[in-house]
Amino acid sequence: MWINQLLTLFKEDIFLLASGLLIIGFIFGRLINMVKLPRVTGYIIAGIIFGPSLLNIFSENYLAQFDFIPQLALGIIALVIGAGLSFDLVKRLGSRFILITILQAVGAFSLVFLFLVLFKMPLGAALPLAAIATATAPAATVAIIREYRAQGPLTETILSVVALDDALAIMLFGLVLTIDLKQLSTFGETALRSLSASFVEILVALVIGVILGLVAHFLIKIAKEVTDSLIIILGIVLLGIGLASISHTSALMTNMFLGLTLINVSSRNRDIVANLEKLTPPIYCFFFVLAGANLNLKVFTTVGPAMITWGIIFVSARIIGKIVGAYAGGALSGASETIRKYLGLTLIPQAGVAIGLTLLITQDSSYFEFRSVILNITLIAVAFNEIVGPVCTKFALFKAKEVTVEE
Repeated sequence: MWINQLLTLFKEDIFLLASGLLIIGFIFGRLINMVKLPRVTGYIIAGIIFGPSLLNIFSENYLAQFDFIPQLALGIIALVIGAGLSFDLVKRLGSRFILITILQAVGAFSLVFLFLVLFKMPLGAALPLAAIATATAPAATVAIIREYRAQGPLTETILSVVALDDALAIMLFGLVLTIDLKQLSTFGETALRSLSASFVEILVALVIGVILGLVAHFLIKIAKEVTDSLIIILGIVLLGIGLASISHTSALMTNMFLGLTLINVSSRNRDIVANLEKLTPPIYCFFFVLAGANLNLKVFTTVGPAMITWGIIFVSARIIGKIVGAYAGGALSGASETIRKYLGLTLIPQAGVAIGLTLLITQDSSYFEFRSVILNITLIAVAFNEIVGPVCTKFALFKAKEVTVEE
């Protein structure tokens, strides 16, 4: 009885709840490290165990108090990704990473669509799911890179590909939504309108990101200490998230363009971004424990056998498509054998963007009747990919010999 009262008291105070999330994340991160798995996997498992899916110690109502944490974490991650795209790196990689990005997306889309249709899934569910399959969650991949301080050609290519991948997924999904299944003859006209809307969204994110990057650079120039620079960058990241929200554009792309601008205006900013990354471990812990807690594993018990079968096909075809597409892109662009073999394994994680895309299927859409099927399969995929993805990323980085810290 007293344990329940203690837990209730613990959960009703946001500071006690926050401390519990961090401490549990730390414990599971260390435990999972003991079996040579990345901390991120431990954080996610901790969230699943203590969240609504199992013990429900951290219920959905209490977790809602931390909605700002995922947005902050993704904002910082996007900035780090953008900051990894210096013009020197882009010049060195050439068109390689663009070709790889396109082909790994095409690979995932094609295989998922083909196999789902072969297994009797309605076209109205298979098309959107194929588009969702192209999205990759950068958070887990970047967290693994930072944990093992990976550096080298594969790491550079990973950061470049994930920087473009979500923008490509958003555009492709928007294109799919323009297809009226009952009136395919109007596809050309509506597709053009959708592509225009996607380009406008990316353009708005670009403008906001570049302006914020220039403002941040100006403020950093007059700052006297590194700590002042960190305060400025964190404040600008939060501003970017806020402006993206009110302008209905992507916060991920806005802060990616912010980082891209910041790093290319002055090389001095590179050290400041590196110092910012030192503050990220507790934010990452928060983010992934919350991500695990928000994974709805009950979907496995509530959906039927056909849904489970489709979920397994979706996950398997997406992984194979990513790996084969990345290999083909690497081969055609002259990338090294290491990049060809291991890049696809680092593109498995999938989370927020994938789920967010399903919410774009409104009542006016011809796909609306399949929305629950699409959402449930996406949740199944996210639950699997967010646990397995970090392990595959770690494996790839170690095989590529780009890890600079010992286990």
